[in-house]
Amino acid sequence: MEGGFVSLPARVALAVGALAGYVALAGLLFAGAWTHPFTRVIGDGGDSINFAWFLGWSHFALTHHLSPLLSSYIDLPAGANLTWSTDIPLPAAMLSPLTGLLGPVFTYNLLVTLGVGASAWTAFMAIRRYARRLPAAAAGGLLYGFSPTMMAHALGHPHVVVAPIPPLILIALDDLLIRHRQPRWLMGTALGVLAAAQLVTGEEVLASTALLALIGLGLLAAMHRRDRTALWEATRHVVPALALAAAIFLALGAYPLWTQFLGPQRPDRVLEPRNEYVSDLFSFLAPTRIQWLAPSWLVGWTQRFHGNLGEWGSYLGAPLIALLAWTAYRNWRSETVRLVTCLLLVCAALSLGFTLHIAGRTTLVPAALLALLLIPLRRTIPAGFLLATAGLGSLALLLMPVIDNILPARLMLQGFLFAAILVAVFVDSVLDHRAPRTVSLALSALAILALIPVLPYPSTAPPLPAYFTGAVKQLPEGSVALVAPYARASHGEAMLWQALSGMWFRMPEGYMFVPHPAVNSADPPASATQTTLAALEQGDRLNLDAAGRQALLADLDRWHVAAVIVGPMSHRDAVIALYTGLLGQPPELTGGVALWHRQAEASSDLGFRSSP
Repeated sequence: MEGGFVSLPARVALAVGALAGYVALAGLLFAGAWTHPFTRVIGDGGDSINFAWFLGWSHFALTHHLSPLLSSYIDLPAGANLTWSTDIPLPAAMLSPLTGLLGPVFTYNLLVTLGVGASAWTAFMAIRRYARRLPAAAAGGLLYGFSPTMMAHALGHPHVVVAPIPPLILIALDDLLIRHRQPRWLMGTALGVLAAAQLVTGEEVLASTALLALIGLGLLAAMHRRDRTALWEATRHVVPALALAAAIFLALGAYPLWTQFLGPQRPDRVLEPRNEYVSDLFSFLAPTRIQWLAPSWLVGWTQRFHGNLGEWGSYLGAPLIALLAWTAYRNWRSETVRLVTCLLLVCAALSLGFTLHIAGRTTLVPAALLALLLIPLRRTIPAGFLLATAGLGSLALLLMPVIDNILPARLMLQGFLFAAILVAVFVDSVLDHRAPRTVSLALSALAILALIPVLPYPSTAPPLPAYFTGAVKQLPEGSVALVAPYARASHGEAMLWQALSGMWFRMPEGYMFVPHPAVNSADPPASATQTTLAALEQGDRLNLDAAGRQALLADLDRWHVAAVIVGPMSHRDAVIALYTGLLGQPPELTGGVALWHRQAEASSDLGFRSSP
């Protein structure tokens, strides 16, 4: 099918079929979790179970007329502003009925599966604008939706994986800037609505998409800088639509933006370390454990990279790099190819962070200097603009408010969308017999082999004590429980159990970004309880004196703890022994937990109101 008239029913059938195909492929990839969808989660179980809590909280908040953006059920007494902790209110609200019916573990698996499939599908729909043949667009959608960036973040970052909106924004910008098939007001409205939807799906993806859209606009203007009349006409056409988009975005996003920047519990510093979660210079060539074709000796070497496995998503592989370079070279006369290639290079350059990281070692060499390699192409592309973009962009990621919270390595999400367009151009050329068939097929096969994700894809079975889906209802609803293992950064088991209980109880703990006096952390506010339980979980032997015991009891009193619950955890016996001594009685063993009841005075002033 190559252009010409296609009936509406045929177009709808094609779109539905493509969506079903991509989602089915995602389901097969995540089969390890789908074989036990109520007890296993897709990914490594770290951030995965934390996002399952978001799904559970959103359902509880919506059904109890509370704000899904604020919670007084964790991190007592102050509570938590969830907008600073990669909250996903729109997907969570859309899946809320299923969360209430089937539980947050099932819904989490569905969210990640649909996120990958829908992202591939919208990329397919966007790339059809640049590809003459359906197989070319399908290949491009496959690359974006199942890219190493997606596969790395599917380990536990649905706010990145649920990324169908950036390709839709590309469609709107393409129509507004180039094709002019739809009225300006319609495209402006679409951009505003899409931006607002992305705000409450994944704010970081919105920020990075906006940054690259701005760079793309500047790059397009620089490419036509000599035609001032055309630039002026384009400006007159585009500015009103963008102004309308901004107005609609601010109107729709007013409440979440107000909650984030003017609401309670706002961290006052950058959330993650600067220049840490970046692409290594070798990460574009070296596979990690998330790729199927990754020799153990090479995987051991990539373990040196900064960040962690969930952020190592920059891998392109030598075959794909060669394919992209060949496609750009053969089609360099096409303005679309030049623009897309430059944007891919911008994504790769900015993902490197401020200074180069080489084989896991941080250097003092500014990453922006790599843009000097573009100077030989200055007659065909605005090399000066790209050099300035690399320098100023890396500074923005380091110092500019809001933008400085983007993790640079995640810019390769959009980088793979641009790479997908080039792949579609390549497939078109092969199908049109404009490229050497044998070499092209060999290069394609190698690129596919290099990018296949590890099979079976990781899934985790977190401990799910039966107590939290049954006997927990014997506690007074809304009472405070101290749960071990103590919920803190990268330890969210207690939050998952709270979600499984239907938010029956509140906790003084949580894995959320909340204000801290001197350091940035996703830990709850400092307490003697957190210090002691974290040490015991790590196997430390503690000899508490009278003052230490009194501090732990004081925590229970000031939090108005009505129950102490110890679930499955490392060094569980030591924690049980600690609270047996503190509370003067052995625990009740029920439903896979150790339970102590306490007489706690009810308090109505714990945390802030969660209602809008």
